[in-house]
Amino acid sequence: MEPEAGWGAAAAVAEPDYKPLAPGDDQELSSLGGFLRTLSAVLFRPVEFFQNLGREGWAGPTAFALIVSSVGIMGALFWQLLVLAPAGGNLGNVAGLLPFQGLGPGLLLAMMAAAPVLVLANLGVGGICWWGSVALVGAGRDFTPAWRIFCYAQAGMALGLIPFFGLLVAGIWVLALMYCGVKQVYGISAGASLGALAIYLALQVLLALTLLLLGLAGVLAGLGFLLLLG
Repeated sequence: MEPEAGWGAAAAVAEPDYKPLAPGDDQELSSLGGFLRTLSAVLFRPVEFFQNLGREGWAGPTAFALIVSSVGIMGALFWQLLVLAPAGGNLGNVAGLLPFQGLGPGLLLAMMAAAPVLVLANLGVGGICWWGSVALVGAGRDFTPAWRIFCYAQAGMALGLIPFFGLLVAGIWVLALMYCGVKQVYGISAGASLGALAIYLALQVLLALTLLLLGLAGVLAGLGFLLLLG
């Protein structure tokens, strides 16, 4: 039986004093206290959390990842906007320290508004890459367990609320949680867990390069079309 009860619910019948670390995936997000307890458990007790994590259900983890990632990204954008707006968009050498260089206040606000959509797209692409990486190291081919690990690992995005350097710290923490998750849930070796993480990062780089090349090809094709019209 999966050792998860509800968001903030007290736990199982056999152990009335046990408090589940993860929310029940068949219930809606209804308790802020349960959500924060889950967030704290993933961030600071990841080994225990992933050891008790079941393999079924995707709605709860997806909602959890969407909330945490959206808040983290909006926090990172907010800190940059807070510095950029009083300076009139001209920060000089300080701009090199910011995660979204060259973006004006208007674009930053637009990205904050679109954060949930951007997060959903990133979760979809990243989740598929993670699933493929886990399968390639022989951990398992079922999508749901890999998806649950990936979503709960997004708890690290809460560190995006740290001013200016939050996204860098958050990205490292998310990768560390993914490593811990695949190791505990699938019971594979440290080497295999690192292998899954390395494959995942390679797939992400390959995807980014592919999109860059496709964008460049599109621009060149558009220029060529304009030249033909001229």
